[in-house]
Amino acid sequence: MRQHSATFANFICRFGDDKVLLDYAEDIVIPAFTRDTYVRSYGQRTHYHFYQVKLVDLSGGGELPVLALAGQFIKDTELTRHQIFDAKQGLIKDEQRMRSAPSVFFVLLLNNHRLIYFPETPHAPDLNAFKATAEQFLRRRHKEYVNELYQALKAEGEKVTKKVLFEAHPAPTLEVIALTGADNIADFVRRYAVLRRIDFRLVRPNDDIDAGEILDQVREFSRRLNADHTNLSTANSEGLDIEASIEAVTAATKTGNQEVKLTGLDEDGNHLTGNNDKFQIAAPVENIPPTRTGLTQRLYEIYETMMQTGAIRAPAMDRTAEKIRQLVRLL
Repeated sequence: MRQHSATFANFICRFGDDKVLLDYAEDIVIPAFTRDTYVRSYGQRTHYHFYQVKLVDLSGGGELPVLALAGQFIKDTELTRHQIFDAKQGLIKDEQRMRSAPSVFFVLLLNNHRLIYFPETPHAPDLNAFKATAEQFLRRRHKEYVNELYQALKAEGEKVTKKVLFEAHPAPTLEVIALTGADNIADFVRRYAVLRRIDFRLVRPNDDIDAGEILDQVREFSRRLNADHTNLSTANSEGLDIEASIEAVTAATKTGNQEVKLTGLDEDGNHLTGNNDKFQIAAPVENIPPTRTGLTQRLYEIYETMMQTGAIRAPAMDRTAEKIRQLVRLL
């Protein structure tokens, strides 16, 4: 029986220097996910879209709402075969096409921008496809939003240009970074016989508190320069210290605001590379609920358990309480 697992990521959405996901949640972010008319096409036969995404409250009636966008991410594609094998005739040319729609169920927690990602089928679209699709839809909705503002102001007799509005409401940027586990990192890094290089890519976070990170000084330098991201590399052709590398990568990636890339050789002398995706946290999901509501709640319960055990780190839910309460009326 196929084992189903959920993975987790940090959904870092920014609008210019000062605004983050919740500042444009109602006008841009939520519509970008809930409007089923948005489609991202890859070639002529592959189309990505979100399906039946709803804004839900996972707090169970608690004092502080826990708002999330929950729904499916679908890869609508057409598979083509070119030949088949027959025991008597060997390879036979036989071109056939078949529609296929592998999917992911996701829960995006708006309180702290953590993403729960649950592939429902084999060959489900990965986080990179999710990121590319969400970013395209966010930018599309952003343009629509600015146009709506322009038309509304124009109708009121205001003299304003779209250029001014685009400057006042910057286009969104998006990073989706897999959350990593210490044990997963250690297991992967110890596969290296010679670890020659580690590249750290520091991404500007939403509004996380980063105190205590090993790369805090570099991040602060990046902030002063107003950089969206900063790259830092460390290398030794004869090999970096493995245990120290495990410690550095674990510390650097624990908040989900850094991407790392490792390059070197395994014990057989083969080239070996790895990144956050190679050692991301995964949690088994057993007895999958048959309803969307039940699955949403189950995934959130798994997330909460991993938070309590310290397997996942995330900003506290109550840090965004005021903005979250303003969105409750959209339920």
